[in-house]
Amino acid sequence: MRRQRRKRFNFPNLWKGLICLVLMVSLPLSGGVSADKKPTIIELALIKALSAYAGNYDLSAAAMATAVKDETGANLGVFAYEKPIDAIKAGDTAAFLVAIKTEFARTGEIRPISRFALSVDHAAAGNYDDAITQIEPLLEDAESKDFGGFVSAWFLSLSGQPDRAIRQHREIAQNLPGLTGDLSLAGLLESVGRTDEALAVYAAITPSEIVAPKHRFDPQALIFSHIRMVISRQTLLLQRKGQLEQAQSLYRKLAAAEPERAVAYQAAIESLATGRGLENGNVTPAAAFSRALTDYALSLSFQRRLSGALTFDSANSLDETTSVFYQLALLIDPANDVLRLNAYEDLFDATLYDGALHILRTAPEPSARLKMAEALTLLRIANTDEAILAIESSLDLASEDQRLEIYSGAMRVYALFKAQDRALELATMLPDLAQSEADMAMAYGLSSAVYSQFGQFDEALENARAAQRIDDTHERRLVVADALANAGETDAGLLILRTEALNRPNDPYMLNTLGYYLILHTDRLEEAFQVLARASLLAPNDPYISDSFGWVRYKMGDLEGALRYIEHSRSILAPQRNWEVEDHIGDIYWHLGRRDEARLAWTNALEEYPPKEQQALIAEKLSEGLSGPPPAVIPLPNLSLSRDGQVDRQDI
Repeated sequence: MRRQRRKRFNFPNLWKGLICLVLMVSLPLSGGVSADKKPTIIELALIKALSAYAGNYDLSAAAMATAVKDETGANLGVFAYEKPIDAIKAGDTAAFLVAIKTEFARTGEIRPISRFALSVDHAAAGNYDDAITQIEPLLEDAESKDFGGFVSAWFLSLSGQPDRAIRQHREIAQNLPGLTGDLSLAGLLESVGRTDEALAVYAAITPSEIVAPKHRFDPQALIFSHIRMVISRQTLLLQRKGQLEQAQSLYRKLAAAEPERAVAYQAAIESLATGRGLENGNVTPAAAFSRALTDYALSLSFQRRLSGALTFDSANSLDETTSVFYQLALLIDPANDVLRLNAYEDLFDATLYDGALHILRTAPEPSARLKMAEALTLLRIANTDEAILAIESSLDLASEDQRLEIYSGAMRVYALFKAQDRALELATMLPDLAQSEADMAMAYGLSSAVYSQFGQFDEALENARAAQRIDDTHERRLVVADALANAGETDAGLLILRTEALNRPNDPYMLNTLGYYLILHTDRLEEAFQVLARASLLAPNDPYISDSFGWVRYKMGDLEGALRYIEHSRSILAPQRNWEVEDHIGDIYWHLGRRDEARLAWTNALEEYPPKEQQALIAEKLSEGLSGPPPAVIPLPNLSLSRDGQVDRQDI
C-alpha cells in the first residue's frame, strides 16, 4: 500500500517544547476536550500543531509504540493520512487517535466510536478514572448505552472495582449482540477469580445436545462454531481448576457430534491431560477485556458480512470497525499474539500489506508465529531476502510445542518461493515432529500438498494415503482422490468422489469438487455442467463454485456465459486474487479478442504462485498466446431439480 504523505511542518525544537508545555498545562488532550464546549481558536491552532508534530503525542506508551516512522525515525504524523481510517489501515493507532482529537477540535463534536477509542487509550495508560469519564456520555444515549455500559464495566474491573463491574455488566449483558454478553461476563468473572460463577455462565450457554453441521454451508455451522468456542474456553478453565474429567467430557460430546474430527478432539483431550500446547495461565483482566473486545467486533462483523452476502458485497473488503476494535484491543494487551495475528490478518486479507507488516513488527517481543506471518507478508511484496531471514528466525524461535506448526508453515512458504529442495527437506521432517495422531495426519497431509506443488505426484499420493490411514475423514478422502487423478489413476479418484457425493448430495463444496474433477480429468462435460449448476444454485456467491461453473461453460463453448460467472468470481475475491480464476479469465478474454486483458490476467495468475506445471503453461500462454479456435459449442443441458431445489441422489 502506498500511503498519502503530506508535507509535515518542521518546528524548531524550542517551538516543539513550548507547544507541548502549553498543551500539558491547559489542554488535557488524552482526556478529550469537553464535548459540551467548542474549542477556542487558540486551542484549535494548538491541536493542529500537535497533529503535525513528529515527537511523542499525549497518548499512552502502548499507542505511541504503534506510530509509523519515516526514514529518519520520526513519526509520520496524522497529516500523512487523508482520513482517520487510513491510519488504521497503516496500523498507526497513534495517528488514528490524534486524528480523532483533531477532528473534534475542528467540529466540536465527538462520535461514540471516537469516545470509545480515546477511553481505551486512557485505560492503556492506567488512567481508569479518565477512561470512565470519557465513556460516560454514551450511557446517556439510547443507542449506545449498552455498549457504553459494557466498556465502562471493564474499566471498573481494571481499576480494581470488580463487584461494581460485575453488577453493571449483568445489567446489560443480554442486550449485547450474539453471545458477546455471556462470553464477556464469563471472562470478567474468571479474570477476577470468581471462577465457579464463570463456569456457570459457560454451562448455561452450552447446549445439552450438540448438533454438528452437515457441511460448511449448513446454517447450523455458525451455531456449532460458537459452541466449540464456548467449550474451548470452558475446558481451559476446568483444566486450570483441576476438573480434568469434566473438561475432557465436553470434548467427547463434540467428538460424538462430529465424528469427522474425532482424531483432532482426541488430541485436545490428551492436551488437557498433559498441558502440551495449552496457554493455561490465569487470565488477567487486561487479557480478558481485550478478548471481550475481539468477541464484540467479531459479532458485529458477522452481522455486516451476512448483510454483505445478501447484497453481494465482497467478503474480503476491509471491515473497518473490526480493524479499529482489534487495534484498540492491542493497546490493552499488546503481548497477545493471537489478537495481534487477528489484527494482522484483517489488513493482510484486504491486501494492505504495509499496514499488516507494521502490526507484526510493533509487537513488544518477536515470536515464531509473528515471524512466520512476517515472512508470508514479505513474500507478497516481493522482498524475498528479508522473507527468508524471517522464516529462519521463526524456526529458531519455535518452542517444542510449536515446531510442527512452524516447520509446516516454513515448508509452505518455501514452496511458494519455488525453493524446492528446502521445502521438500522440511516435508520429510514433519512426521518426526508429530506428538499425536492428529499431528501425524496433518504432517502427511501438508507434505502431500507440497509434493503435488512440485509435480511429484507419486510422493503426494503416498503421503495423502498415509494421512487417510490415520484420520479417515471426508476431507482426507478428497485429497486422496485428487492425488490419484494427478498420479494417473483417474477412475479410482472419481469413484471416491462419487461415493462422497452420494453421502453429501446437497453440499455445494462436494458438488463443486466432483464437477471440477470431471472437467479436469474426464470428457464428461454435460455431467459436470449439471453438478456445478446445482452447486451454484446452493451457493451462488461462493467464488470458487462460480469459477468452476464458468469454466465448464467455457469448455462447452459458451464464452459470454463463462465470462459472466468468472467475472463474478473475481469480484467476490477482490482485492485478493486466485491463480486459477485469473488463468481462466485470461483464456476467455483471448478468445473474445481482448488480448491485452488476457495477458494482464495471465500475469496476475503467475504472481499468485501456481503449481510448477501450471506455472510453465501460463508462462507459455503469456509469451505465445493461445493457438487455435475456442472450444466448440456444445448445447447446454437441461437441468433437473426436485421441487425444493435439492439435488436428488440419482442425479449424481
